[in-house]
Amino acid sequence: MFTCTNARSRAAAVVAGGLLLCTACALDPVDLEAERRLPLRTSMVAADGSLLVRLYKQNRSLVRYGDIPSVLVDAVVATEDARFFEHEGYDLKSIARAALANLEEGDTVQGGSTITQQYVKNTFFRHPDRSFERKARELRLAMEVEDRYSKQEILERYLNTIYFGDGAYGIKAAAETYFGHGLTRMTLPQAALLAALIKAPAVYDPRDHPATARLRRNYVLKRMAKLDVIAPAQLKRARRAPLGITLDPPKPTARQPYFVEAVKQEVLSDRRLGTTEQERARALFRGGLRVTTTLEPRLQRAAERSISAILDRPGDPAAAMVAIRPQTGAIVAMVGGKNWSASQVNLALGTAGGGSGRQPGSAFKPIVAAAALENRILLTTPYESSEVTFHFEDGSTWPVHNAEGGGSGLLSIEEGLVHSVNGVFARLAVELGPAQITTQARLMGVRSKLPNYPSIALGSAEVSVLDMGAAYATLANGGVAVEPTTIREVRLPDGEVLKADQKVQQGALSPGNAYLVTKALEQVIKRGTGAAAAIGRPAAGKTGTTNDYSDAWFVGYTPDLVAAVWVGYPQGRVPMTAVHGIRVQGGTFPAQIWRSFMVEALENEPVRGFNVPAGDLVTVEIDPASGLLAASWCPGEPQTMLRQLVPSETCPLPPAPTPTPAASPMPLPTSTRDIKADRSDNRETTSRGVGAPSPSPEPPAETTRRPSPQPKPTPEPSPTKSGGRSREP
Repeated sequence: MFTCTNARSRAAAVVAGGLLLCTACALDPVDLEAERRLPLRTSMVAADGSLLVRLYKQNRSLVRYGDIPSVLVDAVVATEDARFFEHEGYDLKSIARAALANLEEGDTVQGGSTITQQYVKNTFFRHPDRSFERKARELRLAMEVEDRYSKQEILERYLNTIYFGDGAYGIKAAAETYFGHGLTRMTLPQAALLAALIKAPAVYDPRDHPATARLRRNYVLKRMAKLDVIAPAQLKRARRAPLGITLDPPKPTARQPYFVEAVKQEVLSDRRLGTTEQERARALFRGGLRVTTTLEPRLQRAAERSISAILDRPGDPAAAMVAIRPQTGAIVAMVGGKNWSASQVNLALGTAGGGSGRQPGSAFKPIVAAAALENRILLTTPYESSEVTFHFEDGSTWPVHNAEGGGSGLLSIEEGLVHSVNGVFARLAVELGPAQITTQARLMGVRSKLPNYPSIALGSAEVSVLDMGAAYATLANGGVAVEPTTIREVRLPDGEVLKADQKVQQGALSPGNAYLVTKALEQVIKRGTGAAAAIGRPAAGKTGTTNDYSDAWFVGYTPDLVAAVWVGYPQGRVPMTAVHGIRVQGGTFPAQIWRSFMVEALENEPVRGFNVPAGDLVTVEIDPASGLLAASWCPGEPQTMLRQLVPSETCPLPPAPTPTPAASPMPLPTSTRDIKADRSDNRETTSRGVGAPSPSPEPPAETTRRPSPQPKPTPEPSPTKSGGRSREP
């Protein structure tokens, strides 16, 4: 029944609506460019595009209008703002209707906001009050938004802004949260359910309140039918449909969490994403990045299987592994521990992964061999191999033992490497000096801090699995050190792409020297301590075992793939003297794990050997009788060889003519020959190049690629804990 009271209420509502509009128009213009950017989630994917994890403060991913299903647009418009495509950002009828309802109730029980006004409120008024002034400012902003953007742009922004419950912001995250799929598979009943959630996500949550959610969804369907958006038959079928939601919302847990944490560290250190750590963290968790990583899921599965198949008993030690593509530095597999939920320490990263480094034992010796070659000491140079105790000027001593007491007499560096003889490398370390060794290690990619004492040659310094993988990758890459990375590219929301920011060290060692070390390490697998790592194709590698059996390693490579394996107990230096009934050494479980991984990883890959570096090849004339450089008195034959292997001496002078025998022969004098190897005869000299003329009888002058080493200080003693000792069979 119409009454004067009703008439006055309606008149008051119209006046209130008009006053609100007038107040809004009187406000100063608003700078829309000051709009705060919406927090967007970051997606992290493997190299094949499979999702690893989503990182966010708000689970939101932007969707363009053209990718929004029309059925969802129809459902939202029918429910929230039927006249959206007709009004100019505000609807006086809706404002008046809401004002009337609020006057009758004496409180704010209904809003007259359009979709445009809702977008403005969500964007510019994150914690709005309910004052008249705020409503007027909201209206003014809505008018400016309508003036700046098209209806499609406004609707796109709105649907990316609103909250749908269960941590989902925007329609894409909502579809994934409730239905487990993206927008392309959206059905009519699903679109109606999402539209139903906008009004009150907690009230209509389909998991907590399925009956209420169904009623609200069916209301949306009826609204669509009333506005002739859907046909009556569609309404009938859709109302009978189940809610169709997944049982549980997706959890923000990561696949391959050890690797994901390594990626996060790398992103947070990239100053292109912000000058401060806070800015970089905002970019990672709120910036909507798409991080394509280097992880190859097939190789990751192979790495995990290779470890679990060998260390398969309760109480077994743990293992860590890193696999790298040497030409690009891409980390394609990483095993950081047994169980992420039990321990978040990444054993593959050492101190960078929250743990400690581990002693590599004899696995460090190839770096020492590289340092020797770079200082013009050939791998054929003989050294005494027996056990020894060094006495230094400060009164300290360094006792060096060979595993099982092996090693005696002269042995070349190469043979010392193949059979892992400590006596050879201890003497080489003293001759080189620790500074040369640490410099070579850093050039090859070792990032852990290395102490300045000679026992580092036997692997007494603590390093990470990644360190060792990087150093051996330098050998596999012909002496070029490419910094390992977990990132292939980072795509920003505006489409800009950032490639991995890697350091490349050209000439960490010469290609020829890298090849010579590789050839020696091939022999380690063929006939040395790494026989258990043979994979039936060209491969190089080295074992490593500490003197107390607490750390065991195998690091090896083919031309295209490097893998470093460590076995030990995470809690500390626990001797592995009775695991599966054996003492764990580098040639046992680590070599077996490496072999298992490489066989699976290289399955169906073509077999190829290590390339001889063409740039280090020279052609010289060699005397076939002596194997030395030819001269005018001993014509030679042209031979092509590595520059480092060119002999430093010419063939011997021909014997003088035999004198006429005396009437009574005198006895010839006798002489003794020092059997100690003259190392100066084994020093490398630089070849004169392809096609160079035969040299003079004088050997070529020695040149070096590095400055001559300065006099070395008295070496410091190695720590008692390490014993300066590596144990290998």
